[in-house]
Amino acid sequence: MEPTYPDNSEPTGLNRRALLRGGVVTGLGALVAAAPVFARPQATAAAAPGGPEPSAAELKLTKFKDPLRTPPVLRPRDHGGHDELTVRMVTADVTLHSELPPVTMWTYEGVYPGPTIETTSGRPLRVVWENRLTGNIPVTAVDFGLAKGPSPDPLTNYPGTDGCQEVPGVADLSPWAAVHVHGMLTGGGNDGWMENLIAPGDVQLSAYPNNQAATTLWYHDHTHHVSRFSVFAGLAGMFVSRNAEERALDLPKRDQEVPLLLSDRNFGLDASGALTGRLVHKVEMVGAQRLMRPHAGPYTLVNGVVWPYLEVEPRWYRFRIVNTANSRIYRLMLLADGRPVPGAFQVIGTDQGLIDKPVPVEGALNLSPGERAEVLVDFSAFRGQALKLVNTLQGVTPGAFDKRNDLLEPDVMQFRVTDRRPATRFTLPSVVSPTFTRVTHDDLPHDQPGRWVVLVGPGSANMPELWEMEEIDPAGITFPSAGIVQVQDAQGAVKTLRRTSMAYDDGNAFTAAHDGVEIWKYLNLAAAPHPMHIHLAHFQVLSRENYDIGGFDRVTRGSTRPVAFKSASVLEAHELGEKDVIRVGTAGQITAGPNGTPGELVTVAVRFPVVGRGVHHCHMLEHEQHMMRPLVVTPATHMHAMHAMHAMHTGGHH
Repeated sequence: MEPTYPDNSEPTGLNRRALLRGGVVTGLGALVAAAPVFARPQATAAAAPGGPEPSAAELKLTKFKDPLRTPPVLRPRDHGGHDELTVRMVTADVTLHSELPPVTMWTYEGVYPGPTIETTSGRPLRVVWENRLTGNIPVTAVDFGLAKGPSPDPLTNYPGTDGCQEVPGVADLSPWAAVHVHGMLTGGGNDGWMENLIAPGDVQLSAYPNNQAATTLWYHDHTHHVSRFSVFAGLAGMFVSRNAEERALDLPKRDQEVPLLLSDRNFGLDASGALTGRLVHKVEMVGAQRLMRPHAGPYTLVNGVVWPYLEVEPRWYRFRIVNTANSRIYRLMLLADGRPVPGAFQVIGTDQGLIDKPVPVEGALNLSPGERAEVLVDFSAFRGQALKLVNTLQGVTPGAFDKRNDLLEPDVMQFRVTDRRPATRFTLPSVVSPTFTRVTHDDLPHDQPGRWVVLVGPGSANMPELWEMEEIDPAGITFPSAGIVQVQDAQGAVKTLRRTSMAYDDGNAFTAAHDGVEIWKYLNLAAAPHPMHIHLAHFQVLSRENYDIGGFDRVTRGSTRPVAFKSASVLEAHELGEKDVIRVGTAGQITAGPNGTPGELVTVAVRFPVVGRGVHHCHMLEHEQHMMRPLVVTPATHMHAMHAMHAMHTGGHH
């Protein structure tokens, strides 16, 4: 099963398959970057607006110098009742910026990001993921920190490893892999279980039903304990599913449908202070306890290009945006003349597909790691102008830097709007997906208790924790007690919750019924936000609420008084559709003080359309191994039989 490329995806004179067959692709990334077919066709205008700009002096690269690349497209071959595809993992040298030496990366098919896999919804897909990686992981992992607390200008803002120490064990990581198609509703045996690793020369065979809505997914490495380094090394790409409903919409297409895969990186320096192109994973360890801050790199990449530009016509565009960063939350704004463009983004799709109607974004579009959004943007009012897409923070002027919060260079990319009349006109549709419906009260289970997942700040292992909870009778409990949290809801009712599991290998996995619906409540008691991801499932967000978490004792690890409802929040535009990742906690600046960010309770209605063993976890990759728990979905009849047998053996029957 050879990979299938579109006719225009293979550079003239480049025998891609011959280069890939050897397992190591030296220089392919540079060839790909230089090949015209990988850059979007540039509009012919008398004088293009905008142009290159200097970045912060310490970063040494020019912004908006290189055009945005579009990843090549892989389309599977028809094999009768299903489609088939082979995707190879290879070590390759990739050009990320024209002023940066080629960067050695682990890739899918020799490019970063990997090729966009494009499929038709309803066509079952079988993929051979073939491991041809070579060498140890091409990442230098270092950390640094001050015993007295966080730095006001952390070294994560800058390239190089001066002032840092190497993280032991990373340099020797060999190329094992496990591929997860994030958001694909497939059984546990095909989900890319993170301990079912394949070595170089081996293959992972995965069958995907691919019967979900037209949507934007992504695929990435999911190796247990290692994903923060393997994804950083380059193992990520987009997966697109299309269907007849989407095609009938006549949305912007071809050059006006643009993928934007966001990520951040850092690079090494040589003895002279010049950038080497070596990937550097650098994190700050705060205080005497050495608490790890989530990774944040100073260089923003879009489709594998550092601070690119894109020439666009003065017309509507469709952007598929994926946050593939390890841990950085992107709060995206479009600026014209340095000022935000009101309602610039019209959200038409979320993680799991199109929504019923376009929803304008007021303020920033907040995407945490793993989240996706499809947006429409109208450039027609900006003929002959240059606009910037920026990452910003709450309380910071859009486009301004903030060193304390790892935002030395806020720019993401530049749009250069040509000064000419567009050839076609597009009208924003009043209805996007006529088949999408929001869940109602009648759709929800009212005869079973919901699941509680509590997110807590660093504990004895100096890492944040994920607690699975059960509701109990508070009689006889002394407060505060470790692992006991009381929650007072908007009606004043108090629930007492007891921790049942925390570590990945604790027993008592959540077990859900196939085709069932459950209510999950995520309560964040930590200072940082956490993007929570559920495998084998999809969900809709029911509510986002603010809670007073001052009653939680972080030393005792239990509540002295109930964590109490304060106010309801409004769901953001990209939270109104089907999801598989939800941010729990503020997307803005983490404020100083004993409790940091305000506490949040996010409630979701989860559906379980597939069966097997999966996981649920935080999608900040630096947190993943510490904030991950197994999840089992089983046929409802099996669950009933299990309960009956349990009752029999425990005295329910005599």
